[in-house]
Amino acid sequence: MIKLFNTIKMELKTILTSFSILTIIIGGNVIYAFFYPSPYLNDIVVEQKIAVVDEDKTSLSRDFIFNTNASPKVNIIYNTTMQNAINLITKQKIHGILYIPSGFERDSIRLSTPSVYYIADNSYFFIHSTIIEGLNNASNALKLDIKLMQALYDEHTNIENLKTINWRFIPLFNESGGYLNYVIAAILIFILHQTLIMSCGILCGIQNQQFSQGKRGYFCEVNPFFLINARVISLCIIYVPLFLFYFGFIYDLYNITTLANSIELIIFGMAFTSATSAFGVFLGSVFNRMEHIPQITLVMSMPLLFALGFIWPVEMIPEWIRFFMWFIPITPSIDGFLKLNQMGAEFSLIQLDFYHLLFLGILYMLLSYFILHFRFHKN
Repeated sequence: MIKLFNTIKMELKTILTSFSILTIIIGGNVIYAFFYPSPYLNDIVVEQKIAVVDEDKTSLSRDFIFNTNASPKVNIIYNTTMQNAINLITKQKIHGILYIPSGFERDSIRLSTPSVYYIADNSYFFIHSTIIEGLNNASNALKLDIKLMQALYDEHTNIENLKTINWRFIPLFNESGGYLNYVIAAILIFILHQTLIMSCGILCGIQNQQFSQGKRGYFCEVNPFFLINARVISLCIIYVPLFLFYFGFIYDLYNITTLANSIELIIFGMAFTSATSAFGVFLGSVFNRMEHIPQITLVMSMPLLFALGFIWPVEMIPEWIRFFMWFIPITPSIDGFLKLNQMGAEFSLIQLDFYHLLFLGILYMLLSYFILHFRFHKN
């Protein structure tokens, strides 16, 4: 234990006196936490432009159009023909078309189901869902008018017994309906993961360079088992404040949903930090120069982000990529954190992700042991 404690002190001293590592740990995490989400702070989707094609031209259809335009979600900028509306949506001057066919009022009065159509470019799903919500609100506002018309049409109809559909828009796990809760919660975890790997890579690379230059430090004298454990523990100690900063202050700052139990979040966070540190130690032990891991990590960031399955549908990701991603700690980490913190899942529901992280941590510590033993103690 004394050897381990002394090795931890030496590792902490190396990390805290290295400008390159501190730049990644402090600069990368703190600056990116404020820089990345800033363009999306006002991303709630409102006042989306649509066109109306009204072939019914009745008082009820005009009321429907009026209610739609009164919604804060939708802005009707054209009342035109279908051909013109299609041209407008093709030129991206509008995001959707509300089509009211002839017979809309007639079908409403006769107690049959009236039909309206919404034609949209669904490439932008937040815009699409926002317009749908606005149209649902507008249709709800017509309920009383329709009931009165139906009662006048059939004098034997009891207005109290007339039923209409009551639409409600309930956003699950993303109450703001914006980009922040949808992606930023996962991106912040990804930032912690990448900076942790780069920090480990630089630390290991510095020592590997020193060894290749004939310099012998504590990293050559101590048993690789103690060195690896000390390195993982040191990085966990340093990243605890950053972890609390992200999941506490930053999540509150951006009003990101937080539903996890604090103790469960910390336990899972320690598994994430330990496994990621072990992965970083493994990668850093392979390369001889300190700049290699940061370069590889930065180049691979975008492919990794798309392969995680929360931006690109996981069903569309090739099987061999999903197999490769299974061995990277960020995969179970994001899955577990989002279930635990954004969806309010019980810890029992993320046990597989937790054990997955523990397995990866042990795997990469073992691999690192053999590499460091061969590198520093082969004689």
